Amino acid sequence: MTDVLRDTLSGPSEPGDVEAQYRALIDACGLTLRRDRRFVRIRGDRRAEMLNGLVTNEVLGLADAGRHAMLLTAKGRVLTDMRVFPEADALLLEVPDAGLTNLLATFKRYLPPIYATFENVSESLAQIGLYGPQAAAAAVELTGGEPPAGTHGCREMDLDGGPALIVRERRLPVDGIELTVLSAGLGVLAERALAACEALGGRPAGLEALDVLRVEAGLPAYGRDMDERVLAQETGLEDAISHDKGCYLGQEVVARIHFRGHVNRTLRGLEFDDETADAGAALRDDDKQVGQVTSSVESPDLGPIGLGYVRREVEPGARLGWSAGDREGEATVRALPFRLGDL
Repeated sequence: MTDVLRDTLSGPSEPGDVEAQYRALIDACGLTLRRDRRFVRIRGDRRAEMLNGLVTNEVLGLADAGRHAMLLTAKGRVLTDMRVFPEADALLLEVPDAGLTNLLATFKRYLPPIYATFENVSESLAQIGLYGPQAAAAAVELTGGEPPAGTHGCREMDLDGGPALIVRERRLPVDGIELTVLSAGLGVLAERALAACEALGGRPAGLEALDVLRVEAGLPAYGRDMDERVLAQETGLEDAISHDKGCYLGQEVVARIHFRGHVNRTLRGLEFDDETADAGAALRDDDKQVGQVTSSVESPDLGPIGLGYVRREVEPGARLGWSAGDREGEATVRALPFRLGDL
């Protein structure tokens, strides 16, 4: 892997470069190293059944697609979210770095080894992502075949002489193809992926640029927009919750909120007037605190925007003040997502 590619994929970028990377993601194709993700593999004859009894979504019978799910405390608060993908003889869990410790601790406590075993395989696996309107074309050049269709569509394949999992990511405003491979083969794959991107007008793009698209899509990130203080339904991640499946950790609280109640706050978009607010900034309606900022980015297309939890009675369109230390400003509450993709 060249020094330029390694530096762009592995470290923070200068603001001007983030804008150039963002433009590649929006207009062509960006190559990103997913340093923010970790991997856990579950094996055993009853692996799906055991995992299904712990997480918020149905993970039985997965075949050609994965599924987004959350792991909760008994009180319905978020320990982490994850994506669960089927492999020939295992389930591969893709977990945010910030949520890995919680997941491993919960599995150690609740996953019976007689039926299913788990292993943290983060050191042996790595993931790159191709994002943008040309992502699928770049993936065809890279893999020699059409990528899976549909959100979380997945397929195991041989790539450059080693095993790989190819996944379709459609939750962002642009198309996405993600490849999880053995860490030992990452360098060669990244160089070939970059060549495919550049041939289509793309370039490397760091996590900072990709984070702008995440906020535009209204996707909360574990460790930033959700943690053990946040109820599952406050996040807005309804795609990660099944209200028809059997018991799991925290289900009683989730069901009570869904069928008989409501949450008092919810994740909203925030459009800042002049500059982005710091994460943690208080949101106020006159003198009353009604929420808190959790993420903020400078979008080259949409300006200073962010995510935050706002009391449910505060409607989109409302004007709020924000303050953090000696900084303050104003913001408009917006419904999510800020931006829909043409997928």
